[in-house]
Amino acid sequence: MSILIQNITAVNADDIIKGANILIEGERITELGTGIAGKADRTIDGTGLVAFPGFLELHCHLRDPGLTHKEDIVTGTRAAAAGGYTAVCCMPNTKPVADSPEVIRYIIEKAGKAGFADVLPVAAITRGMRGKELTDFAGLLKAGAAAFSDDGMPVAEDEMIIAAMKRARELHALLMLHEEDLAKRGNGAVHDGENARKAGIPGIPRAIEETMTARDIFYAEKLGTPIHICHVSTAGSVELVRRAKANGAPVTCETGPHYFSITDEKILDRNPNAKVNPPLREKGDMLAVREGIADGTIDAIATDHAPHSEEEKAREIEEAPFGMIGFETAFPLTVTNLLEPGVIGLTDIARLLSGRPHELLGIEGGKLKKNALADITICDINEKFVYNKDMVVSKAKNSPFLGMELKGRVCHTIRKGKFTYDRQAD
Repeated sequence: MSILIQNITAVNADDIIKGANILIEGERITELGTGIAGKADRTIDGTGLVAFPGFLELHCHLRDPGLTHKEDIVTGTRAAAAGGYTAVCCMPNTKPVADSPEVIRYIIEKAGKAGFADVLPVAAITRGMRGKELTDFAGLLKAGAAAFSDDGMPVAEDEMIIAAMKRARELHALLMLHEEDLAKRGNGAVHDGENARKAGIPGIPRAIEETMTARDIFYAEKLGTPIHICHVSTAGSVELVRRAKANGAPVTCETGPHYFSITDEKILDRNPNAKVNPPLREKGDMLAVREGIADGTIDAIATDHAPHSEEEKAREIEEAPFGMIGFETAFPLTVTNLLEPGVIGLTDIARLLSGRPHELLGIEGGKLKKNALADITICDINEKFVYNKDMVVSKAKNSPFLGMELKGRVCHTIRKGKFTYDRQAD
């Protein structure tokens, strides 16, 4: 199939081409520039639209195998495509845990059959994510693992995280670390602040994230092992990463759209959809996260898409599971809360959602150019809409953003030259 996109603004992390035409033949971009003409099987009028390199999600939960009442690989990747993603990294806290080559291969094969997005499984650091014994890193890499994480659980013991860093360094593998002192969290459910006290909900202090972040930065710098810190949520964590980078430590990090979009005020009505881990923080933390995005301290935006059934999320906030969905709101929240107020520009969106994630994983993609894979996300950055449950493509509906007016919508997602999401058709 051939596709011609005409008169669009093509945006990479390092350039913008206005009035661009993009010709796609087969799986690749065969021409990109102004003045390109020709015939194609389908032509898209890109006037007023923006083309980005296909988004890459560094951190999501597809719940497959074993938890498919929440989400599965088919529904999850369909939702990802609707959010503009052409590839996603899924975390290993499935049932069974993704700690064996068999589970890694299952995920890759099922995603390949679904065809909505490339799925890059993140394998567990420790067997069963129990923090006691390292998994077979080499065997998991051979099976197709993209990185290693015990996300949802910290690697609590110093001896174990040191062993994991040494093994990752030997194999040039990336560790993606969940930073939480779980022993001190207790029954905390939301950020430990004034709003938690007003709502009568047990709190989670910032220090529970920041102490583990500091520990792992220290070991990464000492051992020379690259680490990637997941879902940074506090001003202190942002500053720890900023200082580490200034010192030359091999540290990168991500944050989620919810951390730069809303605060813990969202829990005042005890809405379980606002319960996420790490929790929504205070305004000062939100502004620090925005600053970290603007100055490059934060490398990527990753949704931590965490679907749950409506029955599970209908419990009282103390008992409901942590997590919110995020694929379909990531781009609109980025436009609404970062681009629109002038925190970042268009090239930063390309960097945060595509260019830098591809670099961190060392895989092809992340740039619109001739001969590149035709992974393209076409968006309207000016369209306003009210996000409602009927729009949600994910199997799960647990979003605190339902009912909000947002700006910026994905119109088409093209993966390897094929439409995986087409709002005109849908």
